[in-house]
Amino acid sequence: MRLLLALLFAVALVPCLSVVALAQAKEAGLPLLFSSRRDLVEPWGMLHIAVTPVAKLAEVAPPPFTYVAGFPGPDGAWEVYGQEFTDVKRADRAWEQVNSWRLVRATTTDGVTFSGREVVYEAPPGAWTSHIALARNGRTGERLMLKLKIDSSGFATTAFFSRDGRTWAAHPGNPLFYDGDSMSLFWSEALGRFVCVNKSLQPYRKRLVDHGGATPALKDDTLRDRRVLMMRTSVDGRTWEPNASLPDVWDQHGKKGALPARYLTVPDEQDPPDLEFYSGNAFWYRDRAYMLVLNYAASAAAPRKHAPQLDNEWWTSPDGLHWERPARGVNALEVFPAIPRLETPPMAIGGRLLFPRGTLLLGLPEDRITGAAARANAEFATRWFRMPAGGLLLNAAVPSPDRPFGKEQAYVMVELQDETGHTIPGFEADKCLIKAEDSAAIRLKWTGADAARPAGKRVRLVFHLRSATVYAVTGG
Repeated sequence: MRLLLALLFAVALVPCLSVVALAQAKEAGLPLLFSSRRDLVEPWGMLHIAVTPVAKLAEVAPPPFTYVAGFPGPDGAWEVYGQEFTDVKRADRAWEQVNSWRLVRATTTDGVTFSGREVVYEAPPGAWTSHIALARNGRTGERLMLKLKIDSSGFATTAFFSRDGRTWAAHPGNPLFYDGDSMSLFWSEALGRFVCVNKSLQPYRKRLVDHGGATPALKDDTLRDRRVLMMRTSVDGRTWEPNASLPDVWDQHGKKGALPARYLTVPDEQDPPDLEFYSGNAFWYRDRAYMLVLNYAASAAAPRKHAPQLDNEWWTSPDGLHWERPARGVNALEVFPAIPRLETPPMAIGGRLLFPRGTLLLGLPEDRITGAAARANAEFATRWFRMPAGGLLLNAAVPSPDRPFGKEQAYVMVELQDETGHTIPGFEADKCLIKAEDSAAIRLKWTGADAARPAGKRVRLVFHLRSATVYAVTGG
C-alpha cells in the first residue's frame, strides 16, 4: 500500500514539475529584473536579493496638493492626481467628525513642478478620512479612486470612477466593503485585475498588550487586534473578491468580528512573535509588483499604548497576490521614522523612481529596488530572451553599495549562451569583465566579438560575480 501511494504521489508530481520546467523555459522580455529566486536560474554560491531603501533626494517647494498617484503620458509628461483635504469639525466619535476634500489633476515632467492644476471632483462634507488611492484600468483606461469614509460600523471603502480623468462619479453601490484604515491600489498586468491591499485586524493572543481593541465575546484581554494585510481583486473596481468585510470595528452593534484567516496575510514562523503588518504600499512596476510594508510591534515600555513602528520592508510579487520577502528586517525607508511610511505609488522620471512627499522628494534609482548580490563568488543565469539589435545595458554596482571597501575584489563577468545552453564562441565570461563601475547603463561588450552577431536569437546571460550587485538588464 505504501509503495502504491508513493507511486501515485510521484505521478501526481509530474504535471507540477512540467509547469516548473515550462516556466524556466518561458521567454522573458526586457528589461530583466532580479527580485526573486525565480529570476535566478541555476544559481551557485551564496546569492541573496539586495534592496535599495527609499532615500531623501532633495528638499523642494511643496506642491499645491497632496500627491496621490501619477500615470505616464505619450509625450513624456505625467498625469498627476492630488488631494486637498480639510478638517471641518472634530468629534469624539469618529463617524460624527466632518471633513471636506477634493481631487485635483495636474501634469509634471520632473516630479517637482506641477502645471495645469484643475479641480476634478469635490466631495460633500462628511466623515471622510485622508486615506485615498487611485489606479488606472490597464485594459479600458478607466480610473478608479478609493476613499475611506467612517460610519459606526468602521472604515467604509467607497469608489469613484472616471473615463477621462476629469469627470468623476461616485459608485451607486458604495460602500464596497469595510476594512482597516490604510490601503493601496494598483492594476496587476499579470492578473488583469485591480488589487487593493488593506490593513486589517485579526484577533491574536498578544504577549504584550497595546492599545488595540479586545474581543468582548471571548472575555480575554490578551486576545486583541493584530494588524495584518488583506488583499482583494476586481476586474472593474465594482465587484471585489473575496467579497468580505471587517465588521463593527468599534463594537457599536455587538457584532465585532474578523475576516476569515484564510484571506489574511500574516507574519510567519520566521518573524518575531510580536510582529504586525501595519500597512502595505503596493504598486506595479515593469513586470511585477512591489510593496513597502510598515512593520509594527507592541512595546513593554509603553503598556496599553500605541508603540512606535519598527521599520519598513520591501516585498515583491509576480502578480500582486503572492508575495515574497527577499530582505526581511532590512529597512526599506531611509527617512524612517521621521516619515514612518509611504502611501503612494512612484513616478518613473529621469532615471529615478520618485515619491513626492510635501517638502521632500524621496526616491531611488530606476530599476534598483532589488538586485542579485553576492559577498563571495557566485553565479546565476537569466531567463531566456531575444537579443536586441542594439545590444545590452547592465544596471549594476561593482562593488555593492554595502561593500565600498571591496573595489579591488569586486567583479562581474558575463557570458552569453545560445538556446541550447552552450556559450556562444567569442562571448565567454572572461571576455566581458566589469570592475569599479556603478551605473544603470554599463554596455555589455565582449573583447573581439561583434555584439550584433546574436541579434534576434534566443539567448541568456550567465553572471559570475563577487562583492557586486546586478539590478537589471535592458536593451541598448
